Amino acid sequence: MIIELTRNSVAMGDDVYAPHDQKIIIPSYKQLDHLWNKMKEIRYLPSIYGGEATRILYRTDNDLPLAVVAQQWEKAKFFVQSQQTLAQCFEEVNRITLHFVYRAQENPDTVYRNLLEHFW
Repeated sequence: MIIELTRNSVAMGDDVYAPHDQKIIIPSYKQLDHLWNKMKEIRYLPSIYGGEATRILYRTDNDLPLAVVAQQWEKAKFFVQSQQTLAQCFEEVNRITLHFVYRAQENPDTVYRNLLEHFW
């Protein structure tokens, strides 16, 4: 599966490297947890001074949040079962675009709860 990643900038200095688009290929039989591990492995998201940054990962095909991720967390908090395969989560499509929205140093647990209440 081809996964196109996009994100908004986190600071003016980060804008120098815009646009922040990257493609990764992950076998569709892999679980969602593997997607997050791959993004950490390639260091797609910039580290924020102070070690705490919150982001929301959205599916761009339906504008629903897929997960909340935090620089200080080891794992992402998905809104779907993280044991799902990519094929199950993304309905067997071959390509998907995911977008990260930077939420500064907001409490990631609060962001997760608010999104959970709003969408589900």
